[in-house]
Amino acid sequence: MAFATGDRKTLKPLLSKEVFDSFAAEIADREQRGESVETRFVSIDKADLIDAAVKNGAAQVTVKFVSKMIRNIRDKSGAVVDGSADQVTEIVDIWTFARELRSRDPNWRLVATEEAQ
Repeated sequence: MAFATGDRKTLKPLLSKEVFDSFAAEIADREQRGESVETRFVSIDKADLIDAAVKNGAAQVTVKFVSKMIRNIRDKSGAVVDGSADQVTEIVDIWTFARELRSRDPNWRLVATEEAQ
């Protein structure tokens, strides 16, 4: 939700530098175009662990999420230019989270994300 609202402050501690930079660039592009994103979660139907490994001292888990959402992009005037204001869509995403094994910080960071085909 922080990505949709452009809340960089909330995103920063949750994402790797590379993912944060990518998200921040997309938010800036959206702001420059005067667009806003509306996202409403309907349900998370499935979360499957598809990989787990330790790489360079960090634990990594990759999870495939299947969810239902209503999402759209609106222009400066508020008109929907992409997506739908009321249609529920199934979304399949693959997210990879990592956590340094020696870190005292219990939080996992999102280090990669992709839409599943």
